[in-house]
Amino acid sequence: MRRLCLTALDQSSTSIGFGAAASLLAPASISPIQQLIKLLPPNHSYSTAAATATAAASPVAEPVFQDVSSLPPLTLAEHTLQGQFRDVEVPLYDLHKQPIGNFILDGDIFDVPIRRDILHRVVRWQLARRQQGTHKTKTRSEVRGGGRKPWNQKGSGRARQGTIRAPQWRGGGVAHGPVPRTHEHDLQKRVRRLGLKCALSAKAWERRVIVVDSLRPADFKTKTMDGHVAALLNGAARRSVLMVDSDKDGLDGGENLRLGIANLPWVDILPSVGVNVYSLLQRDYLVITKDAVESLVGRLRRPIKPCSITP
Repeated sequence: MRRLCLTALDQSSTSIGFGAAASLLAPASISPIQQLIKLLPPNHSYSTAAATATAAASPVAEPVFQDVSSLPPLTLAEHTLQGQFRDVEVPLYDLHKQPIGNFILDGDIFDVPIRRDILHRVVRWQLARRQQGTHKTKTRSEVRGGGRKPWNQKGSGRARQGTIRAPQWRGGGVAHGPVPRTHEHDLQKRVRRLGLKCALSAKAWERRVIVVDSLRPADFKTKTMDGHVAALLNGAARRSVLMVDSDKDGLDGGENLRLGIANLPWVDILPSVGVNVYSLLQRDYLVITKDAVESLVGRLRRPIKPCSITP
């Protein structure tokens, strides 16, 4: 068949009819082999093999890359993560619940899909790290006494015993008892970060995030702070609240805030660096300062593995 095809190629202009020759020579971009393939039956073996070889020999198009050097750099202030999430606009209050403006909660922090499985994993990780792991029981070798064999091995009619501190004796050691160990387990940083975003988004979706300008009360009286909390919660009595300050040591609210909430068991205070999933889920409302929101957003947007290559 191959010899027949080559002979046909040599005599294509003379031996093949005018219509076939015209169809062979008309397109200048088609090779003679491809022209002969068109004349063969579609189910012919040589036609299939030649078509495969021709496709393999055809040049591959070079990939086209977009020149991004001239594009402006992406900034986090323009919008949230490529427009996937929606920013949340909430009112900005003072301690007396008087509106003083509006505040934007970034969508990539306060509007992510809420995943209960991630929240469950992060809470388990936090509680496991809290366990002391100091439980301990004494084994038969650690219990005091029992160094003498209680009776002879034979002749007494009783079961043989080697020590009165064996586990089957009262006052003996414990078999397979707990020993000091650590209960914590590893959890990826990106999972922990996603869990915190889910917890913040859940509070924002429930409209239980209250942004205030400052948490510094006028005095340190408990009655004064209780009135501020009641005003922020619209009179809801004894609803649990988590207050978040911007400073590491809670200096944004000052000593008056610390003393004012000391006798309010339903109110907790944390710095922005100490906000965690378990504390957020434990409390009904989140009262946070605008500076704490900015600090929290910067913390959650910080690269997990910063690049060490400097230009």
